[in-house]
Amino acid sequence: MSQVSNALPELRLLPCLSGLKDDDLDVIGRMARLRVCKKNEVIFEEGERARFFFIVITGSVKLYKTSPQGKELLIRVMRQGDYFCCAPLYCGTYPVNAITMDESTLIVIPADEFKELIGGSVSSVGLKIISSLCSRVRYLSDLVENITFKDVEERIILSLLKLAEEKETDESVVNLTITHQELASMTGTVREVVSRTMSRLRKEGIIVESTVKGMRVNKAKLLTLLS
Repeated sequence: MSQVSNALPELRLLPCLSGLKDDDLDVIGRMARLRVCKKNEVIFEEGERARFFFIVITGSVKLYKTSPQGKELLIRVMRQGDYFCCAPLYCGTYPVNAITMDESTLIVIPADEFKELIGGSVSSVGLKIISSLCSRVRYLSDLVENITFKDVEERIILSLLKLAEEKETDESVVNLTITHQELASMTGTVREVVSRTMSRLRKEGIIVESTVKGMRVNKAKLLTLLS
């Protein structure tokens, strides 16, 4: 079981916080806690609400993803001075799993208080930029997962479905302005593979119409492929 104590003395030694003024550091110190974890202790799981921001003081923490079949994808090993899960604070949930690789000491900062502190020192434009960057981190994380755990056809289908669901319409058939090359870039494959997949989807009535500039997709039929 983790042990929790005051974290202010350790905060003053961290390079990632070295640029903060003493007053700001004191504010973080009042909200932060020092957490001592045993080896193989789960810090959080993918999909959980992002409630904390973490900084490693000693030991190491493994960030990873797992497939439904149990296959593991290592994202990164966090060590002394590394901080993690700032992006999820603006995305809502943790995009990865985190577990200690040995006995570790972490600084744990509540997400809401941390965001409030950042909001008080960054302009509204700056916050929008941070939020946008965090969304890109989430997108890249999902892309790595899809390329690792899913075959090409499934990645293409998921990308088409995502694009279709972004359209603000109740219609089953939606227009997508995306080329085969752009879809290939999104899914980590080549245009020829996308074209072959599109040909099969046309035969099944999922792709209703296709041109050089885009396509019409039956969203309802796309969903049945994933069920």
